[in-house]
Amino acid sequence: MQLQTKIEIKPFVEKISHTDKIMMLGSCFANSIGERLQNAKFNVCINPFGVIYNPFSIANSMELLIVNTEITERDLLWHNGLFYNFCYHTSFSSTEKQSALDKMNEASRKGSEFLKSAKHIIITLGSAIAYKYKKYNKTVANCHKIPACEFEKVNLKIDDIVEIISLSIQKVSNINSDVNFIFTVSPVRYSGDGAHENQLSKSRLLIAVDEICNANRQCHYFPAYEIMMDELRDYRFYADDMLHPSNLAVDYIWQKFSAAAISAESLAIIDEIKKISTAKSHRAFNPNSDEHRKFLKTCLEKTKCLQTKYPFLDMTEELEYFTVK
Repeated sequence: MQLQTKIEIKPFVEKISHTDKIMMLGSCFANSIGERLQNAKFNVCINPFGVIYNPFSIANSMELLIVNTEITERDLLWHNGLFYNFCYHTSFSSTEKQSALDKMNEASRKGSEFLKSAKHIIITLGSAIAYKYKKYNKTVANCHKIPACEFEKVNLKIDDIVEIISLSIQKVSNINSDVNFIFTVSPVRYSGDGAHENQLSKSRLLIAVDEICNANRQCHYFPAYEIMMDELRDYRFYADDMLHPSNLAVDYIWQKFSAAAISAESLAIIDEIKKISTAKSHRAFNPNSDEHRKFLKTCLEKTKCLQTKYPFLDMTEELEYFTVK
């Protein structure tokens, strides 16, 4: 008996390996998948500008990373006791001007350097609704809790999304010819604009991404949105806000992604890392016992073996944890 609508996912031709650099850009769902890649010891750069939802701002972030222009005092704005910039998430804001500049420029510098040698850029589009700051006539990545009356709401058109993202893809490819792009549409519902408008927004994103992938050989689509809507069609797969996928749902989508997009060798490595991570999460009844010290020593040797076998893995944290003090 079939109790689920299964989404068929064709295996990717260009698989992700632990030796590849992976950049995540886009919505909070990009963060969720990026964190799982990090936990699996992939070399990942997650949202150097912070969480971004609309395609225009995501495209702009790629172009800013290409140029790597330093943020100066003139680029900072001040509101509610904080210095901020419309291209960066609120996590980069600060009560101190220099602190805000340092955080923004350091993230931009690292992201720019990473982009030049990234093998895969995974882009999660969240919403086809953007907000333009009226004073500067500029689309923003984050509104920084500035009153809504100071912004103009913009429903991005499919053709405009395709054009701006395609242009950014070309610019990135000009400095990194080996890069591949993986697109997803975030399964997170944006309730502020109403259920109908959210569906229209997601529809425009899905059509735009389809056109982008059909026109660019280095672009691929992973159906995270469809998996959530069809395979996980139940509120038990949602977080308490009933809008975001629960951890269980993200884990399920991560498993689907891993099976389709990650190489066989890296999948085997992930299994080995899971064993070590499980051992690391073990809480001893008596940390000072000989038995626990023996356990730590055994785990340390296993970690050293894995590090030796795969020198590109960063097992520093695990080696330090298992070392008997």
